[in-house]
Amino acid sequence: MKKKRILQIITILLVITAAICGFLFAREYVEMQEEISEYSSLRNSYTSEVNAPICDSSDPAESKETTESEETESLPTIEIDFNGLMAINPDTVGWIMIPNTVISYPVVQTTNNSKYLATSFEGNRSKAGTPFANKDNSMESLDSNTIIYGHNMGTGRTDMFSTLLLYKNHDYFMANRFILFGTIYQPHGWWKVFAVIELNASNTEFHCQQIEFHDEDEFMEWIATAMTLSVHSTDVLITPQDNILTLSTCDRSRYGRNGRLIILAVKMQPEINS
Repeated sequence: MKKKRILQIITILLVITAAICGFLFAREYVEMQEEISEYSSLRNSYTSEVNAPICDSSDPAESKETTESEETESLPTIEIDFNGLMAINPDTVGWIMIPNTVISYPVVQTTNNSKYLATSFEGNRSKAGTPFANKDNSMESLDSNTIIYGHNMGTGRTDMFSTLLLYKNHDYFMANRFILFGTIYQPHGWWKVFAVIELNASNTEFHCQQIEFHDEDEFMEWIATAMTLSVHSTDVLITPQDNILTLSTCDRSRYGRNGRLIILAVKMQPEINS
């Protein structure tokens, strides 16, 4: 009888444990769907896709390549209703989109770099948070380096900045070189990815969060370090007058909790018609 009683207790405990796990899984799934749905709704309501050619003058040698010219001209771009977005969230400062990927999100900014780690664009508590610009960046007139943070949501999810980890694959890097980023002040247009860095946040070798530089030499040394650390080589030409866009997300595959994946892109100059 005692053994039977023990088996009954074990069975009850297993059933209770399974029920709790099922409840937690279901709740997590519902929360995930709500987070994804919120941003899908924002895209559908406040952006519209248009086709527009890109002129890549960041590298004169590469811009002469016919194949790349054809690729850039076929990329979709979007128009953004910033007035509508700002009516929902006054912290709105921009929008970021990488064609042919799931990344297409509003960008917010506030006086700290913690609020939007766990707050959705519409102000809800959220594990996904909202992509946000560094609190010290100027959105009205861009700094030398503009930094945008977004979550890597982990196994089973591809939203937010999770898919940035795919940039470690060379074929993916080559196929997704262009980022669209604009602010409420200026469109800014297209940026070209030139470096992908697996970074240890405790390492002082490269200060990815540096926003401004004392002089041109310091800026170019910073660029050279980034290219040296990049998992892919590139011959993109960068000048001291260029602006850089840095995307930052967590990547624990190499450095554990201190691991970060950094994507750097240079602002492409608009085409000048003669």
